[in-house]
Amino acid sequence: HWKPYYQYDCDHVLCNAHHLRELIHAHEQYSQGWASKLIDCLLDAKSEVEAAIDRGKRSLSDERLNYYQRRYSRVLREGRDALPILEAPKVKRRGRQKQHPVKNLHDRLVKHKTEVLAYIDDFSIPFDNNLAERDLRMDKVKQKISGCFRSLKGAQIFARVRGYVSTSRKNSLNVFDSIVMAVKGQPFIPGSK
Repeated sequence: HWKPYYQYDCDHVLCNAHHLRELIHAHEQYSQGWASKLIDCLLDAKSEVEAAIDRGKRSLSDERLNYYQRRYSRVLREGRDALPILEAPKVKRRGRQKQHPVKNLHDRLVKHKTEVLAYIDDFSIPFDNNLAERDLRMDKVKQKISGCFRSLKGAQIFARVRGYVSTSRKNSLNVFDSIVMAVKGQPFIPGSK
C-alpha cells in the first residue's frame, strides 16, 4: 500500500501474504473476529482458484466470483463496529486525527477490494507478490550497502544483470550456465528455448 506505487499508470494488485500477516496480528493482538473470517475468505478463494487451475479452468464461474466478492464485503461490513478507536489527543493537532492501525487496515481493505481480490478474477495474477519482492530486494540491498549507484549507467548494468539472472531462474535454467552462455554471445532469450 505504498502510495507512490499508485503514481504508475497501470493496473495494481495487492499482496495477500502481507494482508494475512496484518489480519493475523489484528485477530491475535486486538481480538478482531472479522480478521479471522477474512483470512478464511481469502484462503478459501485461493484454494478454489488453485483447484480450478489444476482442472484446467481459466476462471471461476460468475456465481463463484460474486460469492467471494459478497463474502469479502460482508465480513468487512460486519467487522466495522468492532474496530478499535484511539482516544482523541488532549492537545488539538493540525491534520487528520490518527487512527488505530487495525482501522487503517480495515479502511485499506475496503477501499482496495478490487486489487485484493484480483487473483480470483484473473488466474495469471498470483495470490501474493513474493516473487516480485524477491526481484526488487537485491536492488534495495545494493542501495542500502553502497548508499546509491554511482552513475545511471552502473544502475542500468546492475538491473540488466539482475534481470537476466532472475529470468534464467524463472525458466528453470542454471544461472551460472546462463551467464557463461551470455558471455560467449549466446544469451538465453525467453520464448526461444
